[in-house]
Amino acid sequence: MKKHNFKFIFQNAFDTFKVFETIPFEISGVLIEGHSKTIWQTLNHLLKWREFQIQKIANINATIDFKESESWITESKPNTKNEWELKINEFQHQTEEIKNQIDTLDTSDIKIDEKLKLIQDSSTHLAFHLGEIILIARQKNKYPKPSEMNQFLAE
Repeated sequence: MKKHNFKFIFQNAFDTFKVFETIPFEISGVLIEGHSKTIWQTLNHLLKWREFQIQKIANINATIDFKESESWITESKPNTKNEWELKINEFQHQTEEIKNQIDTLDTSDIKIDEKLKLIQDSSTHLAFHLGEIILIARQKNKYPKPSEMNQFLAE
């Protein structure tokens, strides 16, 4: 049986395009007209969502409930810059954890399809919310415009 290179398949699936390395703490709690959540609230939601998915992939047979409405915090901004940085570090750690899970996928696992679906869902969910975060940051002139992205990502 051919071994799939899941690391290659998902190599860019969790790329954040340097969003959290770029966005300053000062705009993390800004609510932009037309948006229902701040970057801070979205980051915290992503952390809870990803933790659920990491646990589910690791324990595919377990019943683990996730309530979307409970994954959104009411605090619009972090209390300190340190709190912001800790959450970004947690996010980056989760990304590494997901990549490690991908590295250990085995096609002989009878639950491989379910695990792959969770990984795909996690990537899609991340892309959706990253798009929201980038729009907010661009509206505050704190993230490169599309025409500047190639140079920005190459730096």
